[in-house]
Amino acid sequence: MRLPHGSGPCYHGHVMRGTAPRTPVAINVLAYGWMAWLLLPFAVLFAGFLARLDLTYSVFADPRFLSAFWISLASAFLTAAIAGFFAIPAAYALAFGRFRNASVLETLMIDIPQTLPPVAVGVIYLFALGPATPWNIAYTFLAVIIAKLVVASPFALSHTLRRFRDIRETKLDLIARSLGADTKDVLLRVLVPMSRREIAAGLTLTWARAMGEFGGSLIFAGVIAYKTEILPTYANRLSQQAPLLALAASTVMVAFALLALVTVKSLIAGKER
Repeated sequence: MRLPHGSGPCYHGHVMRGTAPRTPVAINVLAYGWMAWLLLPFAVLFAGFLARLDLTYSVFADPRFLSAFWISLASAFLTAAIAGFFAIPAAYALAFGRFRNASVLETLMIDIPQTLPPVAVGVIYLFALGPATPWNIAYTFLAVIIAKLVVASPFALSHTLRRFRDIRETKLDLIARSLGADTKDVLLRVLVPMSRREIAAGLTLTWARAMGEFGGSLIFAGVIAYKTEILPTYANRLSQQAPLLALAASTVMVAFALLALVTVKSLIAGKER
């Protein structure tokens, strides 16, 4: 259809030149102000870290810090391993099962644990598995893992479930079954290989969340040096006694979180390529 004279894009110079319309000053102020506010903690953290490197050396020389560091690492890796072991079959059940209330189950398994206050998690497990019960496991290394697992595992499940549903839409599982594959073959030879990036991304975020978990561990596992003390509870204890040392310990945690996020971004970018 012929466009009226002057109505097409060729008659608008700013469109042809590819120039964007000017953003109102108020929007710029709000946008950049919010960016600056969110980036301020990182600036303070790393500025303090660089300004007082001697304190960082002092933290790493503290045997209690090293113990908290290794307990954090070990518990985070075990949390990720357990989450992966259960997240894959759980994602399969939610994606391919015939649950009448699958959305409710998904909410309870993914959304609620991520929004539940960590302190509430600690109180719940202290009541269910604490000193008042015959199977008391409070204030142990196992308590650290359990407290981390409930708040960190949803990342592994959500990433895996999303990918399984995408594969289901392609009908590749039905094609595999038509060729004689059973459920185990579909899961291990089709779904998992095709979802390896998403599974790895979910487990990485699970590990990062487990490294930073604080409230549940504080209540349920306590702060017992060389036994249940982890990096967040170590930094919390120092925040009152030696704030600069707590800042150095916090820098270590943020560095691990950034490393995890970079890993996840790389995995996603690799998939898109």
